[in-house]
Amino acid sequence: MKAALAPTVSHAAAEREARGETVYRCGNLAYTKRGLVVLFAWMLWGDLCYTLMEAVVPSILPLKLRSLESSNWLIGAIMGTLPGVFSTTICPWVSFKSDRYRSKWGRRIPFIMWTLPFLTASLVLIGCSDAIGAWAYRQFFQGSGVRQAAVVIALLAVFAGLFDLFNMFVGSVYSYLFRDVVPEKALARFMAYFRLIGVLSSAAFNFFVFKYAESHMREIYLGAAALYGVGFTLMCLKVKERTYPPFPEQVQAPSLKRDLQTFAKESYSISFYWNIFLDNMLGSAGGCAAVFTIFFYKSMGLELDLFGKIAAVSGVSIAICLTFIGHYVDRWHPVRVAAYMAPLVGLGMLNSCVWIWVQGAPPPQLFFWATIVFGLFCCLGVAAFTASGGPRQMELFPAERYGQFCGAQALLVAGMKMGGGVVAGVCIDSLKHVLPDGDCAYRYIFVWQLGFAALALFFHCRAYRAWKRLGAESGYTPPHKSFNVRKLLAQAPSPGPSVGGAVNRQCAGLFLLALLGAWVFAAIFLVYFGLFRHEIRNTLVFLVQLILITALFPLYRKLLRFLEAP
Repeated sequence: MKAALAPTVSHAAAEREARGETVYRCGNLAYTKRGLVVLFAWMLWGDLCYTLMEAVVPSILPLKLRSLESSNWLIGAIMGTLPGVFSTTICPWVSFKSDRYRSKWGRRIPFIMWTLPFLTASLVLIGCSDAIGAWAYRQFFQGSGVRQAAVVIALLAVFAGLFDLFNMFVGSVYSYLFRDVVPEKALARFMAYFRLIGVLSSAAFNFFVFKYAESHMREIYLGAAALYGVGFTLMCLKVKERTYPPFPEQVQAPSLKRDLQTFAKESYSISFYWNIFLDNMLGSAGGCAAVFTIFFYKSMGLELDLFGKIAAVSGVSIAICLTFIGHYVDRWHPVRVAAYMAPLVGLGMLNSCVWIWVQGAPPPQLFFWATIVFGLFCCLGVAAFTASGGPRQMELFPAERYGQFCGAQALLVAGMKMGGGVVAGVCIDSLKHVLPDGDCAYRYIFVWQLGFAALALFFHCRAYRAWKRLGAESGYTPPHKSFNVRKLLAQAPSPGPSVGGAVNRQCAGLFLLALLGAWVFAAIFLVYFGLFRHEIRNTLVFLVQLILITALFPLYRKLLRFLEAP
C-alpha cells in the first residue's frame, strides 16, 4: 500500500481533520497515523537494507586486500581517496540536479532507481573477484610474470571504484528523500528510529556476519547485493514523494557553466549558511583525529576486547535512548535541542584532555569502568544530539534547494577531511619523536578535537541566534539573501515569542546530566590517586579537573541565557 494519501484525494485528509483526527502533512502529502506508521516502516526497511549493504565494502574489502599482500598506501587509496574524490565532485552535482529534477516518481527516487542495478552489479563483481581474476590471469597474463594476486587487486580497485561511484548517487540523495516524504512534525522521531535501525543493523552485521568475512566473502557480497537490490527497490516503489513547482531555469537549454555559477552563487553567497557550513567543517576536522582513538585506549592499557565492550555498551545505551528521545526532540524543536547539546562534543574532549598531565596510567579495569560510567551519564544527551542533527539541517536549509545546500556543505566537509587527517597524523608523529613516551602522543588527539569543537560551537551558536531572529519555530523561513543580525533585530516591531524566550530546562537537563557524569569521572580518579596511590601530582590534576567541571555549570547556564536572549 502507498504510505501517503495521494494529492488527488487530499479532501479525505481534510474530512479527517474536520472530524478531529490527527493528520500529518508534508507539502501536498497527507498522512493519517496509520499512514505515518506505514511510511516509517518502508523507510526504515530501506535503511536496514542500505546500512547492511554499505557496511560490507568498508569492513571486508581491506581484509581481502591485505590477504592479497596489498600495500598500505594502496589500501588507503582504494578505501579513502576514491570516495573523497567522488564526494567532492559527484555529490554536489547530483544534489544540485536532483533539486531541479521533476518526474511522476519525484525528484530523488529516480536517481536511486537508475543507479540501483549498477550498484548491485558492482557488489556481485567484488564478491566474484577471485573467480574473475583467475579467469583473466589465465586468458591474458599467464607466463607474463604478473602475479594472479596483482590481477585480482587491480580488478578489486576497479570494482570498488564502480561501487563508490554509483553509491555516491544513492548516498547523495537518499537522506534528502526524508525531507520530501516525512512530515516536519515527525522528523525528529523518524531520525531517532533511523539512527536506531542503523545502530542495530550494524551491530547485527558485526556480531553475526563479520566473523565469516574471510572465509565466506563471496556469499556475503552476493547476499548484500540481493538484499539491497530487492529491498531498496520495494521501498522506492512504496514511498511517494511530495511535488514541487518547476525551477525557472528548467525552460532554458542545459548549460554546465550556468549550473556551476548558479550552484556557487546560491550556495555560498549568503553568510547565514556559512555559519552552518563552518560548524560542520570544523567538526569534521576535529573528527579526523578520531581514527587514532583506538591507539589512545591501547596506550592506556586496554585490550581490544575491552575497547569493543566500551563501544558496545555505548552503542546499546544510545540505541535504547533513541527509542523514545525523538518524541521530546520534536516537542522541544530540533534546532534548539542541537544548540543545547552542541557543547557535549567539547565536554567529552575536555574530559579526556586531563590525561596529558597525568603521569602513567590507572589500572585498565578502573579506566574501563570509569569510561563506561561517564558514557552512561552522556547517553541521553548524545541520543538527543544525534536525533536532532538531521531535522535541524532540514529546518535551516531551503526545502526546494535542500540537496543543493547539502551538496555544497559536503564539498567543503570532504575537502576538510582530506586534509585534516593527514595534518593530524603528522602532528602525532611529530609528538611521538618529542615526548619521552611516544605512546603519550595519542593523548593529544583530544586537544586537537577540543580546539575544533570550540570553534564549531561558536558558529553553531551564531546560526542559532540568527534562526531565533528570523522567526524561530513560529515563523522561520530560510533566507535567500544575506542580512545583518543586529539590524534585523532593530527593525523588528517587537521581540515576541519568536525572538526571545525562556531556557528549556528539561532539554538543558540532558547536558547537565552529562556534566555530572564528567564530575563523577574525575572524582573516581581523584579518590584512586589520592587515597590508594598517594600520588600528589595526579591527585592535584584531578582536583583541578573537578574545579573546572564545577565551574562549567554556571557557564553553561550563561550560554543558554545568551542563546535565548532577544
